Amino acid sequence: MLHVLGRLLIALLLACPAVVVSQGTAHAACTCSPRGVQQSADRADAVFRGTVVDQSTSSAGTGGRKDTTYDVAADRLYKGSISAASVEVVSPGGDCGLGELTLDKRYLFFVEDDGRSLTTDRCNGTARADPTLTGKVEKVLGAGSTVGGEPQPQAEAAEFTKVADAEPEELSRVAAPGAALVIVGLLGLLLVGRLSRRD
Repeated sequence: MLHVLGRLLIALLLACPAVVVSQGTAHAACTCSPRGVQQSADRADAVFRGTVVDQSTSSAGTGGRKDTTYDVAADRLYKGSISAASVEVVSPGGDCGLGELTLDKRYLFFVEDDGRSLTTDRCNGTARADPTLTGKVEKVLGAGSTVGGEPQPQAEAAEFTKVADAEPEELSRVAAPGAALVIVGLLGLLLVGRLSRRD
């Protein structure tokens, strides 16, 4: 009995390193070198923050590769352009794919645009939008802009309307009443002067 237990123990001890090695090999199969935020931002066509609201996996091409498509509600754009606040992002299957992300959580997406879809993977720098990563992105790319926000209203140019289509009056017409009053006043002074002399 002890002999059998000893053999089982030895078999388990030999099997454990094999399991650890096989798991480590699977995780280490993605061989891209880690990039800093600056390098990831430089290589990306667009950088934005958004919440993963849904995701689905589908077979793509040959070899049984399964791509994952994420439905993302984007709320902040740091670089490039996106067509709408609701964005589809594809992560190709394989060792460097993002795999399953956490729904209802914000991520910072560094994506490439091939004209058909926005793609990303672990090598691009896409990751959870924690305060540390967000701060690094904003240090490199600035505060960004709101996605889907209403445009600010533009100030309307002032308009001037003529009153009853009236043309501005000539200077002579405007000054005529005043000149007439001056003449009447002078005549009055002359008349008063003559009357005072007669008295």
